[in-house]
Amino acid sequence: MPPRCGLSTDVDLLVLDGKKVSSSLLRGADSIELDNGPHQLVFRVEKTIHLSNSEERLYISPPLVVSFNTQLINQVNFRLPRLENEREANHFDAAPRLELLDGDATPIPVKLDILAITSTAKTIDYEVEVERYNKSAKRASLPQFATMMADDSTLLSGVSELDAIPPQSQVLTEQRLKYWF
Repeated sequence: MPPRCGLSTDVDLLVLDGKKVSSSLLRGADSIELDNGPHQLVFRVEKTIHLSNSEERLYISPPLVVSFNTQLINQVNFRLPRLENEREANHFDAAPRLELLDGDATPIPVKLDILAITSTAKTIDYEVEVERYNKSAKRASLPQFATMMADDSTLLSGVSELDAIPPQSQVLTEQRLKYWF
């Protein structure tokens, strides 16, 4: 049985093994299936934290890179540290830490790092940033995902039928349905 990676509601998965992850693909999913072997996840922690004046705000961590191996594992679960207030969020930004646990709650060996973004563009191309990271021999880099990405990036960057603008009649139908329901 292939290993499954449990998706925490506080984790926004950006890249899996060098490939951008579609948020619509993950919406509502509580786990994703992985192959046996080495993996690399790039994600952000997004969580509502409490401020000292009894207000709340959305905390978003810098993008983090975690590398691990699922060779003898059937389940991967995130265990994040406590992130309830501004102080804990600042501490996590300065020194991020997390655990990945297998199905028996045994820690999985991981390499964790912060993905330093070099792009100044308004929208970040995480695939490009991860490829650059993986070629730079950093703590959690996996060079095999940098070279794999170059092979099939043209397939992934093509326009999909999902990117097509829906016909006006479909938009009208959708609007009417939303109005009535």
